[in-house]
Amino acid sequence: MKILVLIFGVMSSDGHLELIKIPISNQIKDISCEKAIESNRKWELNPHYTEGNNQVWGYYTYKNRPIVLSYCSDKGVDGK
Repeated sequence: MKILVLIFGVMSSDGHLELIKIPISNQIKDISCEKAIESNRKWELNPHYTEGNNQVWGYYTYKNRPIVLSYCSDKGVDGK
């Protein structure tokens, strides 16, 4: 049996970091951490970016909240 844990750290509306555990249940035997992360995040362009203003031109989001960290671990029951 394979266990996959995916956690995103997103910014809350008051500027704090919030850790969100993402449930992964579809076709768990065929999914990797890379696929789980890719299918649960969305690229957004920064509407406040202009050349030379020292802001990033885009970032990944989860439910319209900027992702600042991601953690994923996939292991079988026997630890492999």
